[in-house]
Amino acid sequence: MTRDEFGERRRGGGEARCDAKPVQRQRSVEFQDSIGKELRNLYDDVVAQPVPDRFLKLLNQLETNVLSSSATLGAPGKSE
Repeated sequence: MTRDEFGERRRGGGEARCDAKPVQRQRSVEFQDSIGKELRNLYDDVVAQPVPDRFLKLLNQLETNVLSSSATLGAPGKSE
């Protein structure tokens, strides 16, 4: 018996053909690298874009509400 690339036993004689696997793996690695580069480029483009004014206004309102509610919760004589 011989073992395949995953260490599993298999029947058959002679040498296992492994000429197609390395080429396929190389292509897979190259494909993954190209996807990674494209994703990094896309991320960099998104990060470089300015934050819309409306979104900044909403964030400021949220921050104001959180600060005022935490001040109210910390006031003496108030309980939930």
